[in-house]
Amino acid sequence: MSVRVEIENSREGLVATISQRDDAGNVIGRPWIFLVASKKEAKQQAKALAWSLGLNVYGNVDKTGTSEEPHPWLVPDVGTSI
Repeated sequence: MSVRVEIENSREGLVATISQRDDAGNVIGRPWIFLVASKKEAKQQAKALAWSLGLNVYGNVDKTGTSEEPHPWLVPDVGTSI
C-alpha cells in the first residue's frame, strides 16, 4: 500500500488530492481533496497520513507546472515587495 498526493492549481488556490493506493496503483477508498496554502503543506499532510498507516514513504505528483512556489507578497506589475 502507498499514499500519493497530487497538487494542482485551481481558481481558489492550490488543491491537494491525497489517496491511498494498493500495490497495483489502484485507489483504495475515497481520496481526500482540500485546499492548501502551499505545496509544503500538502506534502506534510500526505506524510502524516503515510506515517499513520505505518508507511515510511509517499508519492508526490506536482501538476502546477512549476517547481517554485509563488510568493504571496509579490504582485505582478506592482513591484517586488510590500
